[in-house]
Amino acid sequence: MNVIMRHKVIFLVIASVVIALSIGLILRSRVADSTTQQTHFMMDTIVEIRATGPRSEDAVDRAFAEIQLIEKLFSRFIPEGDVARINENAGNWVTVSIETIDLIEKGISYGEITQGTFDITIGGLLTLWGFGTEQYRVPTDQELAQVMETVDYRNIEINRNSRQVRIPAGSMLDLGGIAKGYAVDRARDVLRENRIDNGLINAGGDIVTLGKRPDGNPWRVGVQNPMDTTSILAIVPLSDSTVVTSGDYQRFFTENGLRFHHIIDPSTGFPAEGVISVTIVAASATVADVFSTAVFILGVDDGQKLIETLDDIEAIIVDAQGQVWVSSGLEGQIQLL
Repeated sequence: MNVIMRHKVIFLVIASVVIALSIGLILRSRVADSTTQQTHFMMDTIVEIRATGPRSEDAVDRAFAEIQLIEKLFSRFIPEGDVARINENAGNWVTVSIETIDLIEKGISYGEITQGTFDITIGGLLTLWGFGTEQYRVPTDQELAQVMETVDYRNIEINRNSRQVRIPAGSMLDLGGIAKGYAVDRARDVLRENRIDNGLINAGGDIVTLGKRPDGNPWRVGVQNPMDTTSILAIVPLSDSTVVTSGDYQRFFTENGLRFHHIIDPSTGFPAEGVISVTIVAASATVADVFSTAVFILGVDDGQKLIETLDDIEAIIVDAQGQVWVSSGLEGQIQLL
């Protein structure tokens, strides 16, 4: 075989291998494209993830694993977690992960922005009322006064260089008002890292969307009606966005004919009054989680004022009489039912 013929044969063999590999890659890609939907009980709520893309099942498994890791770090009820160890050793410096320090610093920052309405040292008050332990009761005025002395985010000390945190003796961190949103944001990041372009995560009212629905339309998220929880108050179209709702109907107990919910006002020690539901629309579930709590506690008037000063954060507020207020950025964008 002459040199020219040999080169032709080699070229044809290489071309055949390249074509075969390309076809194989295309076929594998097509086979891997799928839609996966899973539901697990995590962070004391039902978490659902829907994802469409290559190897979607593996991506969803990784997203749930990320949520589990975050729950372990930030739950005050998991003994080996960072927050539980900080609380157990209140008064002493505790070495934690840099991720924990980052989230605590965010909590402190949001405490400043909301002038203490959002306070991550509220754990003692929640425990006193039985939220988290399910040992529900209305505390005495004396008990409230004593525990309220331990609530002040400004007393948290942080040493980033040594990765240590210290809270005053008797204080108790609770990151429940920010950690769930953070976990959902991180789960969305994991899905994106795994090439998921269309998806939705719903963690007990914290909802995050990736892109649009597989049919190309925006996701349509229903906001629960707080006056009738079997019906929908509004439809919010979302693409790469977040909606989070805080309501007095989500966790509560009754005593002597009165209902007490879990959204505690740090300034009074009692469940916040005047509002029964706040829905926040924002780019981040972490941000939406914080402001759904803060606006609920602030009430209709002050809550409205705060929202209208914030960029890219919108709200739907329902007061105790069932009156609905929609922030200016959502007007004409949502469907009230």
